[in-house]
Amino acid sequence: MFPQQTNFELPEDCIFNFSPHPMWIYDADTLRFLKVNHEAVRQYGYSEKEFLSITLEDIRPKEDIHVLSNAIKNIHQRDEGYFKKRLVRHKKKDGTVFPVHLKSNLIPDKDKTLELVIAMDITELKESEDLLILSNNRLNRAQRIAKLGYWRRNLNSDLSEWSDETFRIYGYEPHSFTPTLKNVINVFHPEDRHLLTDDLLDHLEPGKLKSFEHRILTANGSIRWVQQEIQLILNDIGGTSHIEGTIMDITERKEYEQKLKESNERFSLAMLASNQKIWDLDHGNNTILHSKIICDGQEQIVKEPFTKDSSWLGKIHPDDIDRVWDSFFQQLENREMSHGKLEYRLRLENGTIRYVTDTYYVQRGAQGEPIRTIGSMTDVTVTRKQLEKIKAHNTVLQDIAWLQSHAIRSPLTRIMALTNLYRSKGEEIMSFDRTIQLIDKAVAEIDDQLHQIIKITNTDNNNEQGNIAS
Repeated sequence: MFPQQTNFELPEDCIFNFSPHPMWIYDADTLRFLKVNHEAVRQYGYSEKEFLSITLEDIRPKEDIHVLSNAIKNIHQRDEGYFKKRLVRHKKKDGTVFPVHLKSNLIPDKDKTLELVIAMDITELKESEDLLILSNNRLNRAQRIAKLGYWRRNLNSDLSEWSDETFRIYGYEPHSFTPTLKNVINVFHPEDRHLLTDDLLDHLEPGKLKSFEHRILTANGSIRWVQQEIQLILNDIGGTSHIEGTIMDITERKEYEQKLKESNERFSLAMLASNQKIWDLDHGNNTILHSKIICDGQEQIVKEPFTKDSSWLGKIHPDDIDRVWDSFFQQLENREMSHGKLEYRLRLENGTIRYVTDTYYVQRGAQGEPIRTIGSMTDVTVTRKQLEKIKAHNTVLQDIAWLQSHAIRSPLTRIMALTNLYRSKGEEIMSFDRTIQLIDKAVAEIDDQLHQIIKITNTDNNNEQGNIAS
C-alpha cells in the first residue's frame, strides 16, 4: 500500500491547475503521484483519482523503466530550485507512446523527497525534426548522386561554409580542410585562379546567377572539371550580405565532350579524304543538316530549311535540279522504299563542274510516312573521267580492230594469194615482175593502214595528256 497522501497548499495553485502543459508532484521514494493538474488529466487519459493511484512507472514504456530508475538514483545530487531538463518517452492510458520534454525541480520538504514536473508534449516538434532530418538526408543523397555541392561565404569573413558534397568534390574530409579564401584559391587550377583573385563583386548582381566552368586540384592531385553557379545576397537593409553558390562535378561531361569533338574531327577528316559529305533531313521540321567547307579544309555544320534555293540544293546544276527534286520526292512517296540513289552534277562557286552520287536511307513512321532521311554524297568526278577515258580507249581499240580486220586483212590476203600462185604455177600465169609489182602495191596499202593506226593511237594519247593536265 502507498503511504497516505500529503496535502499541499500552493499559492500558485491557479497557475498549476490551469497550466497549458501537464504538471504533477510526485514522491521520489515511492514514485507515486501526489498532485496532477487538469492538462495532465486531459492529455494522459487518466482521471485525477486514477492518477493518484498509479506511479511514474505506469506512464513509462516498459523498455524505458531503467531510464527512470537511473534518473531517480541521481535525484538527491541536485540542489533545490534547480530545474532539470531531459527528453523521455511517456505512455498514455490507451497505450500511446509519445515524446515529452521534462522540466523538474525539487520541492523543499522535511519528510519526503518531492519533485515538481512539467511535461511538454513534443510530438509535433519531434515529427518536424524527423522530417527535417529525413529531408536533409535526402538532400545529401541527392547532392551525392548529382555530384552537386553547396557553399556560402559572408563578405566580412575569410571562411566559407561547405556542404559535405562540396568537400567530397574536392576530395577532402571536412576535418582535414579549412575552406578559407587562401586555401580555396590554392585548390583552383593555376590557370583558373584569376576567377577568384579578381573582384567577384564586380561581376555579380543581386538576385542574378553567375555561371562559369573551371578546373580544380583535388586532394590526391588529380584535375577535375566543375561548374559553379553563384549569386550575391543582400541583407534586410539592401546592403551586401554574403555570396552563395553550388558546385557540380562535370568531369565526365567534359571528357565526353572532348571525345565527341575528337570523334567529329576524325569523321570530318575521313569525309574529306573520301570525298564524301553527310546530310540529315528532318521531314517533320523540313530542315536539313549538312557540313559546309569554310576554309583550309575546315567544316562547319549548317542547319537550314530544305528548299530548292537552299545553300545545299542551290549548288546542283540548273539542268539537273528539277529532275533531282522530282525524283527524290517520287521515291519518298513509295512507302515500301527505304534506300535511294541519285546522280547529278554540282556547279561550284569557281564554275567547275563536279559529278556526284547521292545514296540515302529513309526512316519511316508506323504509317510509312518519311520521318528522317540520312544521306551520303560522294564526289565521283575522277571516277567518271576514268570511265570516259576507258570508253574513249575502247573506241580507239574498236577502230584499230576494224582496220586490222578489214583494211589490213585485204592486202595481206592478196600477198598470200600471189605468193601461193607463184609457187605453184611459176610464170605460167603471171610474170615475176608483175607479181612483185602487185605485192609491192599490197605492202604499200598495209603500210598506209599502219600509219593510220599510229595516228589514231597518238591522237588518243594526246587527249589523255590533255585530260591529265586539266
